[in-house]
Amino acid sequence: MESQIQKRRFDYKWVVLIMCFMMEFVCLGFCSSNPGLYTGAVTSALNIPRSLYSIGTSIRYIVQVIVGFFFGSLIQRFGIKKLVGVGLFSLCGSITMRYLTANIWHHYIGCVLWGLGIVFAGGTMASTVVRRWFHKDIGKVTGIVMSANGIGGAIAAQIISPLINNGETFGYRKAYLLSAIVSVIISTVVLIFVRDNPAADAPPSKSAKKAKGALWDGIPFEQVKKKPYFYLTFAMILLTGISLQSVGTISIVYMEDLGMNATFVATTATVSSLVLTFAKIFTGFSYDKKGLGFTLLMCHCCSLVAYLLKANISNTTIGMVMAMTATVLGTIAMPLETVMIPLMSNDLFGSASYTKVLGIFYAANSLGLCLGSPLCDIYRDLTGGSYRSCYWFFTGLMVLVTIGFQLVVRTAYKDKEKVLAAAEAEVN
Repeated sequence: MESQIQKRRFDYKWVVLIMCFMMEFVCLGFCSSNPGLYTGAVTSALNIPRSLYSIGTSIRYIVQVIVGFFFGSLIQRFGIKKLVGVGLFSLCGSITMRYLTANIWHHYIGCVLWGLGIVFAGGTMASTVVRRWFHKDIGKVTGIVMSANGIGGAIAAQIISPLINNGETFGYRKAYLLSAIVSVIISTVVLIFVRDNPAADAPPSKSAKKAKGALWDGIPFEQVKKKPYFYLTFAMILLTGISLQSVGTISIVYMEDLGMNATFVATTATVSSLVLTFAKIFTGFSYDKKGLGFTLLMCHCCSLVAYLLKANISNTTIGMVMAMTATVLGTIAMPLETVMIPLMSNDLFGSASYTKVLGIFYAANSLGLCLGSPLCDIYRDLTGGSYRSCYWFFTGLMVLVTIGFQLVVRTAYKDKEKVLAAAEAEVN
């Protein structure tokens, strides 16, 4: 009778899952997914050069890098709920500051707060909360939470774009005001219901067969720092961020330079947003069913084919088919910089060092995004050539990244088997 009552008892983890989804919807989705929509309007209204305005993006990434390195220590000291509060408060403050912006320095302050908001209320935090409350199907749950990014961005684009482009000089402020209101409402709800998990992390797997996609005790961070494949993983995540951000930044303007129809180019952007939502969920399912190595290889192969197709497109019917195919495949690879980072942190290094490793890996990704943003534009300005060469370069780079990640997985799994075997021997 008692066991039946326990089965019927509501599990609060589902409330936490909804809160994580809402947090990503507002932080990475509604308030962060469409910064390009504001660029022209803000710089025109305030008479700010775009080059100075774009520095704000670099500032945001630098903040994410710096704070990311200390993420694990901050979690241990202050706990999840307090830092989520800091993140959501920073996000709301960032939007309010950009709403009130009267000069470039106000914009930069807003970007500093934006970076803090993304670290403490974005993917790094959401994946940490998920891992505290869910002890199986980690990939699936993480993918579902991260998919809120695409949903929030798609909805925001439809709502804020008309406000920005309504013909008013400061029409963009109405978009920021609406975003601030939405963020305050959702942030309040999240802070009311989100909790630190009172229980310890899930019991470790006791055998290598049970370890695929599951939580395990892992390796203490003092030992992790001595593992060469830890630094190789950092480097591969950095290069992945540079690659995905570089080609993503130039994708639309590259097709426009080739003379492709504006309607078609806009359609590729819409398709990308829709595919991203499903790609994150699909990546999570793939991880749970097929494991880390297979899922990484799938994402890398999609990016390689996408780059090759983009390197050979032209303003023809076949070229447009190739461009749309590349858009879909390239979007399937995007979870490499979101969903796959927490899954790698758990699978390769385990619970003992998870939050510290996660923060460092997200810092590597943020640094890659920061470096990748201007890379192709700098190349084009210096050479006076086409963006086409960039796709060939990043195809070669992604081949190296693919090989590097597979080497990491094979090496790390050998260590993992030893740790699990030792744990099983102690139990027996």
